[in-house]
Amino acid sequence: MKGEFRMKFEAINRKQKDNVHVASILDVRRPTYNGLYIVRTRVTVGKTQKYYPTGEEMAKEDWLRLPKAKEPQLIEVRRSIEASSQVIFNAVKQLCELNAFSFDRLNILLGKGNQQTVNAMFEAKIRELTDTDKLGTAEYYQGSLNAFICFKCGKWCERKEMQKCDKKGVELTFQEISAEQMQRFEQESLSHGYSKATVGMRIRAMRTICNMALNQGMMRPSDYCFKKGSQNSYVIKKTNSRRMALNLDEIKTIADAVIGENERNRRMSRDLFLFSFWANGLNFADLVRLKWSNYNRKTNEFSFLREKTKNTAMEDMYISFPLFPRMKSIIEEWGNLSESNSYIFPFLKGGESLKDIIRLTKNITYVVNNNLKKLIKQINIQLTEDERLPEDISTYTARHSFGTILAHKRVPESYIGFALGHSRKAVTDSYIEEYSVEDRREYNGLLQF
Repeated sequence: MKGEFRMKFEAINRKQKDNVHVASILDVRRPTYNGLYIVRTRVTVGKTQKYYPTGEEMAKEDWLRLPKAKEPQLIEVRRSIEASSQVIFNAVKQLCELNAFSFDRLNILLGKGNQQTVNAMFEAKIRELTDTDKLGTAEYYQGSLNAFICFKCGKWCERKEMQKCDKKGVELTFQEISAEQMQRFEQESLSHGYSKATVGMRIRAMRTICNMALNQGMMRPSDYCFKKGSQNSYVIKKTNSRRMALNLDEIKTIADAVIGENERNRRMSRDLFLFSFWANGLNFADLVRLKWSNYNRKTNEFSFLREKTKNTAMEDMYISFPLFPRMKSIIEEWGNLSESNSYIFPFLKGGESLKDIIRLTKNITYVVNNNLKKLIKQINIQLTEDERLPEDISTYTARHSFGTILAHKRVPESYIGFALGHSRKAVTDSYIEEYSVEDRREYNGLLQF
């Protein structure tokens, strides 16, 4: 009797991907109030089965005739059941191809069940980065999560208040990460004092999280708003950075500025800025870590592995820069004596944790930037309006100035990229600013007759 029952109401639309089986079945366990039976899509993995409604109900005798039925009404029902089954099979296929099938993930793709939140994905990424000592990148993702939480709750905290803000209960779902919401986030962020560059960084972090969720089956493809070419997509804008590079005359003006003996911190900040500029635009994360063991007396050069890329580059890229007399004078003024294992500058003693090194580097960078701004104001008082230096310079200005000045002096970009420690030309290009008004007049003047 049981065998006859199974033959009568066998499944249709059978499909299989890997070890996952999908089929349409008539659920004859119990009739509906009108005596019909629900048609469901069955997904089977091993001995586990899950059933998904198709929205169709029918009598047993109609189910038996359904595969070969020619009546318009049954043909329409058959197409509806096939379409419902195909939607589920497409989701199963996507997960299997990612080697990520589970019923929880299938439910998410189908818009069912409890969904993994954006917060949870961010927090998992931050834990992964923290566990691998990528604390700077972890902080980058934490800042992005904080910004989106501010956006969701509607209260934009000051940065100092951000750590005290109670973030519990403010959960973002992947359905909320739409092109419209990204546009609103961009506008609100700018209105609350974020720069365009920072907004771009925050949204790029969100795009990475969404890519992770998509690949893990935690996000439906239809909810992904960063797909290029899609009608309802959000495009992260490339920002034309403000003028960050100084020319060589402006660098010389800073170097020659007279700073009082009682302004020790300001003199040290200026000298560290100059050392960074002459040392290939040395990032301060590398400057504080620079050791005498990185110095080659024969070539009179420092050579080191850049902190930012040492764990991400395909191969180790060493940066080398020669030690010129004014750089040596800065070391003699502010640095340590030449000892094989000592740091060049006395900020680190050895034995500090990575977290402490990052914190110390941030503090030093903050102090140097603050003193640089005060120095520029002091210098500008003595200059005409046309001669004044930009007042928003920072330690990063040294790096941009190094790349831009060499490029304008026709130094090959391959060398500039090598000196800056870039693996791609596109990265080097972002450090080279457009030509000045004087350059444009000079070069275009060559065409006049």
